[in-house]
Amino acid sequence: MSRQHPSLPTQHSPAGLPTETSSTSFWHSQPSPLLKAHRSTRNLPASASVVIIGSGITGASVAHHLLTKDNGSSSNSNGKGLNVVMLEAREACWGATGRNGGHCQPLLIESSEDPGIGHFELANFYALQKLIKEENIDCEFVVQPSVRAIYSDRHLQEAELELQTMERTAPDLRKMMRIVTSKDELKQYRIATAKGAIVTSLASRLWPYKFVSHILTSLLTSTDLKGTFNLQTLTPATSFSFSSAEDSPGWYVHTPRGVIHADKVVLATNAYTSHLLPNFADLIVPCRGQMSALVPLPSVAGKNRLQSSYGFLGDGLDDYLIQRPNETGGHLMFGGGRQHGPSIGVTDDNVVDPETAKYLRSRLVDCLSLPEGGEFQATHQWSGIMGFSRDERPWVGPVPSSAQSVARPGMFVSAGYTGHGMPNTWLCGKAVALMVQKTIDFPSDPEWAVEMAAGEVNLPVSYRLTIERMAKAMKVESVESKDWSEMERGGVAEAGDRPPSGYA
Repeated sequence: MSRQHPSLPTQHSPAGLPTETSSTSFWHSQPSPLLKAHRSTRNLPASASVVIIGSGITGASVAHHLLTKDNGSSSNSNGKGLNVVMLEAREACWGATGRNGGHCQPLLIESSEDPGIGHFELANFYALQKLIKEENIDCEFVVQPSVRAIYSDRHLQEAELELQTMERTAPDLRKMMRIVTSKDELKQYRIATAKGAIVTSLASRLWPYKFVSHILTSLLTSTDLKGTFNLQTLTPATSFSFSSAEDSPGWYVHTPRGVIHADKVVLATNAYTSHLLPNFADLIVPCRGQMSALVPLPSVAGKNRLQSSYGFLGDGLDDYLIQRPNETGGHLMFGGGRQHGPSIGVTDDNVVDPETAKYLRSRLVDCLSLPEGGEFQATHQWSGIMGFSRDERPWVGPVPSSAQSVARPGMFVSAGYTGHGMPNTWLCGKAVALMVQKTIDFPSDPEWAVEMAAGEVNLPVSYRLTIERMAKAMKVESVESKDWSEMERGGVAEAGDRPPSGYA
């Protein structure tokens, strides 16, 4: 007997589709000629084994692990390779992955009571590093120390408590970090005005679009796949339907260019997930962030360049910084400043907020105590849409029937990274790929197949998508309310900015 689940109230409207036009990301300044407006076939295929919606790092990971020989799975149960079709509303990798900060840092300290998350993020980091080295991917990947500068007493005290907890729960991870409060040492890290910092040797910077474009190009040009790969850009998925007819059971994905039938569907749609799954409107909320590519001032150029990547944490503050190689411009890739413009609930990345833009051009002068004063020149300033999870964990796995508008099996999701996708997405995508493959290989016991797949990548239990987790998440403070409270602590929230009643 099936158990009846309570309905999940929705207070938000579902997200719309990505805007047709978008602000110009620096990472798109060298677009792949093959991927621009790419359609592997002139017409939309009539059917596919798997349809992946979204072409960022998650979607690329799902396709890679379904079709290449390193995924540990066989072909499907009929002995045939999978026919995989990827749909993208805009150009390939034109969403959050192609607009982020290029900053990959496992935040080991932020899950002290659940060290499985830290170990998973670390495994994700090493998996990216290994793949980039093995395939010689030209994406400016460099391992470097990370300095997480802390600017409030509250955050410093919380960091100290987290590290104490990790002495008990994850001593191996604890050894990878140290807390710095010495003014002399903070000055050496060029953050003299910080109250303290968490320093770790495990972080990296990279050109995220180039990484994903390499993966997609390899899939499109390889003659050694375990199936076929078809990329259809400029093709938004607008809705689903399901058929249980014996001659054509499965999902029908509707697009402006026609309908494609699929045995399995994967949503790698992050902030836009609720457009296709309205019950996720309160669980994955869009959030606009803003980035800049800054021409280095002399004090951070050439031999004076920064030797670490940075995060800046404080009340109402969550900024991030990497520096590109000297020989390719040495741009300071600086993002954040959400406290200065519309953010939560915004899905339009065609807009660059002027107040946030000015903040990003000027903030580092004070933060790094640069002698030049004034502000940086920006070659590019752009925005991107993140997906903020209500319980601050990604949502990974098969979508429960009760969470679908059409209650049928065979739909999977990996989304809701809360601005922390780079240390999570590659292995989350692999987990979903294995779930899809194993439910094909073992159709009589899909729950066991999903558990086996999750175990193979050590997917944290708190990432697993279940109807019970959805219901529990709806009982915690909303994304808006948490965000507004943080901004208020930072003294940047105005009275009129308070979220509407009912969102708490």
